[in-house]
Amino acid sequence: MFRKLSQCGVLGMNARIGLFMLPYNKRSDYPKADDKIITFQHASLYRIPVPENYAIFDSFGSLKQLSKIVSNLKSFVIKPAKGAMGNGIIVIVDRCNGSFIRADGKIEDINSLRYHISHILSGFYSIDGYPDRAIIQYKIQTHNALQHITYRGVPDVRVIVFKGFPTMAMLRLPTKKSGGRANLHQGGIGVGIDINTGKTANGVMGSTLVTIHPDTGRNLAGIAIPFWNKILHLAAVGYEISHLGFFGADIALDNEKGPLLLELNARPGLSIQLANMAGLRKRLKAFECENPNGLLPEERIQKALAILQSLV
Repeated sequence: MFRKLSQCGVLGMNARIGLFMLPYNKRSDYPKADDKIITFQHASLYRIPVPENYAIFDSFGSLKQLSKIVSNLKSFVIKPAKGAMGNGIIVIVDRCNGSFIRADGKIEDINSLRYHISHILSGFYSIDGYPDRAIIQYKIQTHNALQHITYRGVPDVRVIVFKGFPTMAMLRLPTKKSGGRANLHQGGIGVGIDINTGKTANGVMGSTLVTIHPDTGRNLAGIAIPFWNKILHLAAVGYEISHLGFFGADIALDNEKGPLLLELNARPGLSIQLANMAGLRKRLKAFECENPNGLLPEERIQKALAILQSLV
């Protein structure tokens, strides 16, 4: 069975690690993706737009400032700097009578937020289990073109980049099951995107193929993702930001600010293959002999689109 999947171009977890992560990602470069604060610092060097950080907590003592920091914020996001798979993220969408309303409808008070951030600082959600830093960040205002197909939370676009070349993309949509998060392993929907046109196809929820969002009732296929060229550019520049040869770039579409780089993922999941009904291994192999050195991001994008078009 595994041999048959490989022959079909499907990339498995062991092959992802052995053929692409270990050979192309230096251990010294992982912090540029694993730590969102470091990612944003490097992104600023290339003038890559990212969500504004309102505050960074790096000690328990700094929690004394929490009430003051959020006093004038109606909406914001709390996230661990070194979190993964959406764990530890709380999205506040509104306030009422001194309480905070989350994207999933739950109510928090200042003490529960302080308690949650203390968990982040303890490393509860950290990739490596070590003490972490907590970020209070601007909440993305979902672009009008995507509001009708998403449930409460913020959708984003995941682009797999290999050697600086964008190779596969999907739209990740929050659902009621995922608690308003776009992460697929928590119940979000992955919708394949034609990387040449920026238009969506059908999607996948878990291992089930879906054509309609279960909560909004809207068709998933045929949606033109706005700013598609700019999204590919942000993803491609992730190569300069991180120096990683294989990674996923997560980009959100803000209604006022346009595409914003959310994070880079040095260990991108493989469900993107189900969303696109296509194997990633075949696409990555097509770029193994390509040399990105000396090529600008736009040149790498154009070359990638030509190569991917030839594989169809």
